[in-house]
Amino acid sequence: MYLKESAVIALIAVAIIPFTGFLVNFVISGLLGFLLGLVSKSGKLYMFFANRLTFIGVMWHELSHALFAFLTGAKVERIELYHKEDDRLGCVSYRARGIWPLRCIQHSLSSCAPVVMGIVALLGITAVVSAFELPVWAVAIAVYLFISIMVHMDMSPQDLKQYVKGVPFLLVVFFIIAYVCLLNDPDMFVRIINNLGIKING
Repeated sequence: MYLKESAVIALIAVAIIPFTGFLVNFVISGLLGFLLGLVSKSGKLYMFFANRLTFIGVMWHELSHALFAFLTGAKVERIELYHKEDDRLGCVSYRARGIWPLRCIQHSLSSCAPVVMGIVALLGITAVVSAFELPVWAVAIAVYLFISIMVHMDMSPQDLKQYVKGVPFLLVVFFIIAYVCLLNDPDMFVRIINNLGIKING
């Protein structure tokens, strides 16, 4: 009972994270690069937008890496949230620890953390703006935060390589989570999908 459903949910969960990161990295960043490149051919305007104007997104990105590395048991050795001297983004260095499957999971979850935490942040910002009648300045700040985090909730090619390392183990973890959830509440995932605006029958 629920074995096939759990397997499908696990496959979707494992696939949708890197797909979202890929979409942001190659579509949104690519589009921004193209539009800003029309104004400045040197690419300096794009680097200013990505590294300076939306620096909050850079910080959120790096803190997400560090948080997931820490929560999964890896040792976080260095966190750099912002560079003043040049056009580099921040970076996080960590050392995976534990048995091999756990190290693989640490690599995978740490690499996809900006996507997961980015989605959480965007949903949170949207919920706050929708729930309250905010003054114009607060809405402007919310829009700035939304754009800044969205631009940086991507996965680099190196992140994707790290993510693949733990996919088999993530499938098992997501399968178990989905199976337990379905046993306790068979309609839970249907309600979640419906709440996202995609109407399906339970």
